[in-house]
Amino acid sequence: MPLPQRKIVEELLRPPFGPYRDEEVLSTECESKAGKILVLKSFQLAYNDEIIGLDESEQPLGTGEVDTRQFRFRGILGIRSLVWLSQVGVKRVEAELNLRANTRSMCAGERPPNTITLEELFNRKNKFLGGPPEDGELELRLQIQGFRNFPALYMTSKLLPNGLLWHSKDHNRTYEVATMDVYTFQLSENFFWRYRLLALMTKIVGEGRTPLEKRTPEWFVSQYLERFAHPASDEHERLIYDSTDSDVDEGRTQLPRHPRRIHRRDVLGLFAAQSEWFVTDNEVKRKRIFPFRPWNAFRKEVRKARWQAARNNVIWGWPIGRQNQPDLASEPDSEEGDDEDDEDDEDTRIMVERNPVIGKTNEIVRRKIDKAKTRRTLPSARRDNEAGSSSSSSDELDPARAHAYMSDFSQESSSTASDSSDESVDERLLDFGELIPRQLSQVPALPGPDNRWWCPVPECGHMVDLQRLTRDDIKALSATTVFYLMEKKWRSIREDERAKKCFFEMVSKHYEDHFTDLGLRFVQTKGRTGIDSIRDKRRGPQAVVIVKEEVI
Repeated sequence: MPLPQRKIVEELLRPPFGPYRDEEVLSTECESKAGKILVLKSFQLAYNDEIIGLDESEQPLGTGEVDTRQFRFRGILGIRSLVWLSQVGVKRVEAELNLRANTRSMCAGERPPNTITLEELFNRKNKFLGGPPEDGELELRLQIQGFRNFPALYMTSKLLPNGLLWHSKDHNRTYEVATMDVYTFQLSENFFWRYRLLALMTKIVGEGRTPLEKRTPEWFVSQYLERFAHPASDEHERLIYDSTDSDVDEGRTQLPRHPRRIHRRDVLGLFAAQSEWFVTDNEVKRKRIFPFRPWNAFRKEVRKARWQAARNNVIWGWPIGRQNQPDLASEPDSEEGDDEDDEDDEDTRIMVERNPVIGKTNEIVRRKIDKAKTRRTLPSARRDNEAGSSSSSSDELDPARAHAYMSDFSQESSSTASDSSDESVDERLLDFGELIPRQLSQVPALPGPDNRWWCPVPECGHMVDLQRLTRDDIKALSATTVFYLMEKKWRSIREDERAKKCFFEMVSKHYEDHFTDLGLRFVQTKGRTGIDSIRDKRRGPQAVVIVKEEVI
């Protein structure tokens, strides 16, 4: 039977076919061999029907249990030979191909074409499919999906030493991941940085003879700065240049260039970002490229450094994707150093279990509440002195005195503003201050260039995408505000005051949800805003923390 014109066949083959399950449409002949690895493009990874990154597909840190999670992947595979398809696969692809041909002819007002078979397209005489890709031949592309068999290998496989290797459960088929879905790639950046760093460390160790015990983090930083940070080729190499520039000849400059000098602290921050992974991953331990004790001590120092830097609004040493989630809820020493189990009374235990705090274990919350109860028993003069000394610290923020980004809280509670006494307000303030995460007391950072904002509360994961707003994001906004955002006439939220105000309104609504989860609410008392409990019904008069309105 005569085949359609090449232009028509090219149009029919342009969109990928599928998606299909790899176990149904691919045969045993479709496998990677030395020098000929199957290539997946637009790779996408999902778990529980949600798109994830490669970082989340690895075994959790510090666990020796068998990972039984099922990860589904999807990607576009180019079929170079008809034998790569099973009989079921051939029938399904031909059915979809002829459906496309019939639909096209109907839209164009033409007669239905003859049935097209893959055998005819792959016939070398017809010169449609089966030729080398560099010859400009057409390609049959299938969108396949399957389940992961082994964790991804990046720059660690002998079969693909400089790429990403993926294993499917179907016949343990291996693929080279050439390109990735945008969202999967964004969630996998930390994964790529991690293994690039490991490959660099392996190369540094392989080219030297330094004893194992001397391979500390500072040693790796020094080796990188001396041998890799500023190669001699950078002095005259220019990747982006104007061909008419007389100083450049095929990317080589006559005058020496002066690349930016890399600071030692920046390089150390890359190692700090992966410090937990270095000391817990079994594969890294088997390589034995560094001693455990100095790196474990480095991990503890990094945790303190992150906390101290974040207290000064500096993000340093965090893995990519967690920069906006610094856990400032408690100092590292208070969580790691104190392992004593305090016995709590029944009321405290029930209250903590019913009101879990995001980012903290119940044990830590119970311990803090016990400390607050102990402070209540102190003499009033001593308590006032302690309160005065704590408030004198400029870098200390009490979360109970700040909701969302309203930091100018009144520290006085007059009888006209509240029905309770100063003493009762002070006591309620202690309870609230121990329960509210510190992130809720800080001004939220504006979204980055991608117009996305992640909630800084640990383990929250809520995201506001100003380019793709959801119903939950805009439920607290007025119709005119929503219309203004959806028009997208504003260019940058940092420059558009109205868009910035809309963003703060959405964040405030989300923060109010956090307070509701903690059993707290905002109340208006004679024109002032305060925090009150909504779950404790046994107490008598309301005690509210009085705040001042702050306009952003």
